[in-house]
Amino acid sequence: MNAIRSLCLAGLLLIVSGLGLSRSHASPQGAPPPNPAPGGAAQESPTAKLTPDDIANGKQIFAAQCAGCHGFDGSGQLGPNLHGVLARRGDAGIFAAVRNGTGAMPPVMSLNDQRVWQVVGFVRTLGDTGPVEAAKGDPEKGKTVYDANGCVVCHAIGMTGGGVGPQLTTIGRSRPPKYFYEFLRDPGKNPPAGYALVRVVSKDGHETTGIRVSEDTFTIVLRDVGGHFYSFDKPKLKTIEPQPGQTVMPSYGNLSATDMDNLVAYLSSLKGAQ
Repeated sequence: MNAIRSLCLAGLLLIVSGLGLSRSHASPQGAPPPNPAPGGAAQESPTAKLTPDDIANGKQIFAAQCAGCHGFDGSGQLGPNLHGVLARRGDAGIFAAVRNGTGAMPPVMSLNDQRVWQVVGFVRTLGDTGPVEAAKGDPEKGKTVYDANGCVVCHAIGMTGGGVGPQLTTIGRSRPPKYFYEFLRDPGKNPPAGYALVRVVSKDGHETTGIRVSEDTFTIVLRDVGGHFYSFDKPKLKTIEPQPGQTVMPSYGNLSATDMDNLVAYLSSLKGAQ
């Protein structure tokens, strides 16, 4: 049981930048940012010309393509909280993030520029702060739960901890408490990119299951929970099988309600240097 517990939280996402998917190879397009016009005046942002119908369309597009990661209200789930993103990125920056992607979020090439600007217009309506969901537990007691379950073996906070799972130093900035509750209870439901389990079987019958690190036409590289890497020549493999719904992280649904509240409060408090 302790060995299983040491795999704590290996699926939590650490990136504060959106979907955990690999970039597509589509050619990125830049946003038409407000450039200085003759005489030094800045051009008007395209969002200034959006109508209420445009904003409504942007909301529908967001619900269909973005809410799965960012939540219908933009407060964050798998992806980060988008409230306040306007102040950080500006209209052109939001457009570029949607069109070209970010570090862990792929480009959204299925939308034309007009529809992307409609999404930007809707994101503008989210304002600087979203609905504040306060964690119910005690962060200090939550750290005790975190330590008791061996989470430090897989996760680093600052310079302390392991590297099998995501870095958690600032995870509280981008994930609301509801995300932690759902993920801790069923980590296999929506494992973040980079932590998908794959089972390979060689032609001589040897089986290996691990986290997919990389894959191309000829090879696939897996990493086990001990941090060991295994490279396989795909022509020598009998099968390569994704393991949907599975993760190296165990469910923590058996924690008491108090321990769960405290653990969520601790994770929510991890916001790095302020």
